[in-house]
Formats: sequence, C-alpha cells, structure tokens
Amino acid sequence: MNFNQLLYLKELIHSGSFTKAAAKLGISQPALSTQIKMLEQESEITLIDRHARPIKLTSEGEEVYQIVLEILQRMESLSEISLRLQGKREGVLILGIIPTLAPYLVPLFMDELQEKYPRLELVIEELITEEIIRRIRTGHLDGGVISTPVEAGKLHFRILFYEQFFLYVSDRHPLYSREYVTMNDIDLNDLWYLKEGNCFQNQVNAVCRLAGRTKSRGNLVYKSNSIESLRRIVETRHGMAFLPELATMSVPSEREDMIKPIRGVEPVREISLVTGSVYARRHLLDAFVEVVLSQLPSHMKTRPSKWVVATELSVGQFS
Repeated sequence: MNFNQLLYLKELIHSGSFTKAAAKLGISQPALSTQIKMLEQESEITLIDRHARPIKLTSEGEEVYQIVLEILQRMESLSEISLRLQGKREGVLILGIIPTLAPYLVPLFMDELQEKYPRLELVIEELITEEIIRRIRTGHLDGGVISTPVEAGKLHFRILFYEQFFLYVSDRHPLYSREYVTMNDIDLNDLWYLKEGNCFQNQVNAVCRLAGRTKSRGNLVYKSNSIESLRRIVETRHGMAFLPELATMSVPSEREDMIKPIRGVEPVREISLVTGSVYARRHLLDAFVEVVLSQLPSHMKTRPSKWVVATELSVGQFS
C-alpha cells in the first residue's frame, strides 16, 4: 500500500461515492476503484460497503480507517514541525461550529485573528454537533466548537468557556416588568422552542424538566434551528425564549430590558473545542483558542458554581 491510496480512501469516505471522489482527486473513476481494490487486497480486508448509498465503511473498515487517519495526521504533523519551531502560524484550519454559537462567537474574534495571524486561513462551517463529530472522525474537519459534555469516544475535548442562560421576554408578557425570573415563574406554554435534536434545545428541555412543568400544544408550532428567529417571534408576538449569553450581546440597546437573568437554579452551557485523539495543525488550533479566549469576558472563562446543563447527546463512532 502507498500514501496516495490512504488519501484516496479518505476522500472516498468523505464524498460518499466513487464519482464525486474521483472528480475531487482529479483522477478517473476506474483508477480510483483500482487503487481502493489494491488497498483492500493488500490489507486483506473488505473496507468499503459498495452497496450502501452513500458508500460506507464496513465494520472492519472502520477500524482500519481510524489507523489510516492517524497515519495521515501524523504525516501532516511532521510537515508542520518546522513551522511550529519557528513560531509561525500559517496554513489552513477547518473548523465546525454549532449554529447556536457561530453567529455570535465568530464576529468577536475574526478581526483580531486576521490581524494577529494574517497567514492563518480559517474556514468555518456551521454544522450540528453530530455532523461536526462525524467529519472530525472522517478527517474532514480539524476540530469543532460545540456544547459539551457529549458522549463520544476517541475524541479530545478542551473546555473553552461557559455561557449563562437568559430568558428573552416579550414586552407584552407579565414577566417583562421583573428584574429577574426564577424557573418557577416560567410558564412553558409561553416558551418558543428550537427544533428538537438541536443541542441547545436539548439543554432547554433539561432545564424545563427541572421546573417540573409540562407544555401543552398551542395553536402555532414553529420549528427553527435559529435563535435569531426565536428572538424575532418574541419581539413581534408574545411569549419568551431562552438565549445563551453571547446571543444577548447582539440584542439592540432598546430591547435590552427584554433580557432577564435567571435566579435560583442558574443554568449555563459548557463550550469546548473537540478534535480527534490524534490531530494535526495543533499550532493553528492553539492560535485559534488563544485569540478566542482573549475576546471573551473573564467570567465566562472560569467554571461557575452554577448548573452546567448536559447536552444529552451520545454520538456513536460513525453515526
């Protein structure tokens, strides 16, 4: 087997088809198929389930693929040693960030990152947690910024900061006149929710269960993955929605009175950088973390004595 065959396998798994992978690699489909068959013959393992759509690894192939990724990442790390020893921060870093965080976090650090490390090219994709973890495991993301804790084996998690939950309350709601609210004050029938399966919504569900309340179905059900959409509904209709702390920083000053801190049980979410257990571009990831943390308020970087809400996510190896 040779190094190119390992690269071909990686691209095939990412693309999900021989046609797409061959086009991305700039080779013919028969040539790609031949190289993958040679890799299977030399390893004496059937790596690919060719009947699946998109193409998937076999159970034996999953084990081999993790070794392939480690080899590729270690080879890439070797090429980066010189840059790291010289203190250079240059190259491409590809990260996934969850949608309930990216619109608020990225504007905080992007100018500082470009100014401090102009030769670092950062590519950011907004993805849900499961997709971020899947792409890290298949070697197509260098890392991700997600809400934790998450049950996901063979990954490395580095806690970055904590975000407090706030309640965003319509100016037509009785709680609007309050300086703060408690969980006992919240009528779940007045809450607007994100789409189920979103990790922030999972955390909101956990908070609501703690309140011991149940929600009856109203005459309008709105399913969204966007916190901004929930904000607009609260502003134009009625009711309230939970917001993570960074999202409150983009609320216009004339609407700041709609933001209510939660007292008593004070929920927060933990935000972490997730990478593979073996990962390249460590020096670029360190530069990214350094800049992000430099732009956050100090209280967000210290573990609070408040309730860190679980994401209630468990992600299998290649789910």
